[in-house]
Amino acid sequence: MSCHLSNIASSASLVLVAATVLHATCLAQLPPEQAATFANAREANLTRGELLLSQHQYPEAMERFEAVLAADPHDADARKDELSAATSLALDARAAGRPEAALACLRHARQSLPDDPTLLTDLGIQAQQMHLLAEAAEALRAALTLSPERLDTLYALARVEADQDHLPEAEKHLRAYLVARPQDASAHFGLGHVLERQQQTEAASTEFRRSIALQPAQTESYYQLGQIALDVHQDTEARPLFEKTLARNPKHGGALTGLGIIAYRAKDYETALQQLAAATEASPDYQPAHYYLGLTLGRLGDKTASDLELQTAVELTRKQQGKGEPLPAGPQP
Repeated sequence: MSCHLSNIASSASLVLVAATVLHATCLAQLPPEQAATFANAREANLTRGELLLSQHQYPEAMERFEAVLAADPHDADARKDELSAATSLALDARAAGRPEAALACLRHARQSLPDDPTLLTDLGIQAQQMHLLAEAAEALRAALTLSPERLDTLYALARVEADQDHLPEAEKHLRAYLVARPQDASAHFGLGHVLERQQQTEAASTEFRRSIALQPAQTESYYQLGQIALDVHQDTEARPLFEKTLARNPKHGGALTGLGIIAYRAKDYETALQQLAAATEASPDYQPAHYYLGLTLGRLGDKTASDLELQTAVELTRKQQGKGEPLPAGPQP
């Protein structure tokens, strides 16, 4: 299913033409006979469009609603139905693994609903998922300007700002979101992640612990706390946090790497080799796993394998240089 509505073959009925011809004309200003024609056209298009909508024929339904909106952009019924058809079509496209079609649909609907905060929020989230961060930020800011109280928009914008490395802005919006929803474990995790990236480790740890208190059965906050401890060589504190992470996700590449680094520091190279090899298998693009695996292989006398892993670590560093670190989705059971 596609939202390229211009490719849908359908001949315009007289009713459809009548509505389009009256573009931007106020019904109250029309002569009685034209007003009747307009009203009939509107009702016919809405009736037909709602039938098509109920039959999941979303592109055809959107054509009907857009004909009404061409004549009256503020028609409440047509706006509601256009939004329903567009979001349903985009949802179907996403479910079918066609994110480009979903994005095209939402972009198209924006032409008729340029001031609808729900549509703009959906457009922003879809663009973020496709790493179109500038478009995502623009759409979400427009939505928030129209509807400042929308918490889903506020949270989505914070995630985009984190992806863009606009960390102070992301922090500001996450804090504003948490004022309204203090029990959201994922938002506390997200704020902790943003604070950690700003090297505010004490404040970040507080947010990760809040996230755990609200949702104990998770992995990511335990892992982040373990990583903070590991970074300052508090290996005794880091180990149980990585173990808790792995108890819930045995293939967590970061936690496997953390345990491997702890073993390497303790000169237990065989254990380090086991953990780090598992980490590179679980997370092939995680640079620290390859780096410490290379160091471990060197300690064990395997120079060829060591050089290969260290070269992989260098290549991953070059590949990832200049890319902002994405904000993780948050606590996962």
